[in-house]
Amino acid sequence: MLVDDIALTLYPGVGSRTAIHLIACFGSAERLFAATADEIVERAELRPDLAQRISRREYHERAAKEVDSIRRNGIRAIDSLSPDYPQRLRECSDYPHVLYVSGDIDLNRGRWLTVVGTRDCTVYGAGVCERIIREVAGLCPDTVVVSGLAFGIDIAAHRAAMQAGLATVGVVAHPLDRIYPREHTRDARHMVHEGGAVVTEFCSGYKTERSSFICRNRIIAGLGDGTLVVESHRRGGSLVTAGMADGYHRIVMAVPGRVSDSSSDGTNGLIKSLKAQMVCCGQDVVEALNWQPADPVEPVRKPARQSPIDILAGSPEEAVLQLIGTDVPVSSEELSLRSGIAPQELSPLLLELEFSGLIRSLRGSFYVRC
Repeated sequence: MLVDDIALTLYPGVGSRTAIHLIACFGSAERLFAATADEIVERAELRPDLAQRISRREYHERAAKEVDSIRRNGIRAIDSLSPDYPQRLRECSDYPHVLYVSGDIDLNRGRWLTVVGTRDCTVYGAGVCERIIREVAGLCPDTVVVSGLAFGIDIAAHRAAMQAGLATVGVVAHPLDRIYPREHTRDARHMVHEGGAVVTEFCSGYKTERSSFICRNRIIAGLGDGTLVVESHRRGGSLVTAGMADGYHRIVMAVPGRVSDSSSDGTNGLIKSLKAQMVCCGQDVVEALNWQPADPVEPVRKPARQSPIDILAGSPEEAVLQLIGTDVPVSSEELSLRSGIAPQELSPLLLELEFSGLIRSLRGSFYVRC
């Protein structure tokens, strides 16, 4: 009854809590739409005008078109009564009734870690994010990393997860017919290809608003067993996500930063106010979440192979890599000038270096060597 479930989410005035209430009153969206307006008013105490609109099934035609669209585009729509719906999210009081998912990941598998932080992250923040995720992967290789596909710490977390062999899920504040920011479209495709997913509660045609990102944040917080904040300004959006995670009775963790960095004011404040546990490494995260590390596996001996740098020897990528330092970020414009490589030719070289784990991109088309 997917058409009924999607239709329910399309009515103005029916938010997540109202949808949850209506499903609780009638048992399913199918039974809700089979009821008369008077029955809806009586059993759910809904406004008569809204009950009338629901009984007239005003959004079913649009919902049917949405079902056709998602099937054509290989997207799954999962309603909250489905066994495929993430159980962690159902534990939250305001879970969305329908999730749209690009990717085949089991949303109830393994252990889930939410990682968020500022969009204007520092080299220190991106580096510690990568290190912690790599260490968590070594201890608990079934971990799924959740974030918001935004600039800064979000995309650093997704890329670090993929480099460490973990599945990663990006939750977005818009329909799945596009990716915002556009610069992360390739990352999103790579995440899905590597066994992760991109998730949203918004159907096609939805126009993203400022409030959409707050809605997105509650899903990010709800999907994780705990939330790790890596760098945040004093009023950063990551603190909103951390507050939601705390409201869902999840473990909140924060990485301490330099007291002179405004990008660490929020995380240091979380630790100081005892709203988050201080973590400095992957072992700290595993202990905070009370996860039991996986049994060590005897490594399989493989023939020695060349390192990524050796493979690039004599290539244009190696020439670009030599121009990028580990401490001071360098812009793509400066790299183009110093290397003599045209911007349109430089871009794929930089992407190749990123996916090889040799460099890290920062907001504003700046790069730093790993």
